Amino acid sequence: MAVISPLRKGPRQRGFSLIEVMIAMSIGLVVLMAVISMLSTSSQSRQELDQSAQLIENGQYAIQVLYEDLRHAGFFGHYHASGLATPASLPDPCTTDDANALLTALAVPLHGYESTAINTRADLSATTCATSVLSDANLKPGSDLLVIRRADTALLAGVPTHGEVYLQANVTTAAIQFGSSTANVPTTTADGSAVTLTQRNGDLVSPANTRKLHVRIYFIAPCSKGSGASGICASGDDTIPTLKRLDLEASGGVRTMAITPLAEGIDILKLRYGLDTTPSTIDPSTGLIGDGIPDAWSTAPTLAQWSAVVSVQVHLLTRAPASSTDQIDNKTYQVGPLTVAAPGDGFRRHLFSTEVRPINLAGPRSMQ
Repeated sequence: MAVISPLRKGPRQRGFSLIEVMIAMSIGLVVLMAVISMLSTSSQSRQELDQSAQLIENGQYAIQVLYEDLRHAGFFGHYHASGLATPASLPDPCTTDDANALLTALAVPLHGYESTAINTRADLSATTCATSVLSDANLKPGSDLLVIRRADTALLAGVPTHGEVYLQANVTTAAIQFGSSTANVPTTTADGSAVTLTQRNGDLVSPANTRKLHVRIYFIAPCSKGSGASGICASGDDTIPTLKRLDLEASGGVRTMAITPLAEGIDILKLRYGLDTTPSTIDPSTGLIGDGIPDAWSTAPTLAQWSAVVSVQVHLLTRAPASSTDQIDNKTYQVGPLTVAAPGDGFRRHLFSTEVRPINLAGPRSMQ
């Protein structure tokens, strides 16, 4: 008996031919490549934006830190260092254990060391810094150094940090004290001795205020993280120029100048100092020469001129932490007194500048 197949209904189903499959795959590959290219471009653009943002953020932070510390330079509580005689030479900023030298140095609350050219370093040969934390290996050529001395704005009360340097002062007298773990301020001095410095508030006589003394040195290091002793840059370290600061601190009771990294990508630091030189006679209302207004500018004041600094221009040339593939920097930058030609590399750069009035140095000259 013959089997009769059922009638087919509707169109016959067919698959894709080899040519159609190949055309579809080609179109898919083109679309995929376009998507990958778009994602790659988007990722690269995001990285460039991140680098630009970091460049601006680091520069703004660095200029703000310098601004705030310069504003407080010469702050010693009620005491004003104009009563101290100018020392015979610039104080060694890396002195840590000589109380008399630290006290004498208060007469120069702000000074600096100039690098005269883009390929030279500041001359620190007269300091103990040059043989320790500020050797050539830890200094980027072309940048200046800034030294600031001031007291903390917070008063010390209770047990001081062992070995830290403190300043106890009233209006006319100041004393340097090294913190003792057996002291209890203001019942005793910071070093545990009997209180001899007092202050008066109406009829009330009390111990003079005690504050931590800050000695800070700002400089540009050729690396962000130094692997050498005390954090000094060494061979094999990264090559990101970084604004760093030396702080007079105590660790385990031992005083030292400790390195604190502040902002990466700070390529060059240059400074100019405004000097108040006129009128040249002593103002009877202030007891000082000048009127608090800069009359001349200098990149390297003499020893006698440092006490006449009433304004500071700060110039920072900053650099992105990493290079950009499509960036070639061949600009010329005027970093304060220094003209800097970019090396034609792939790093983005930006120039920051500000002018700061150290109120504790300029203020007393302008009081009427």
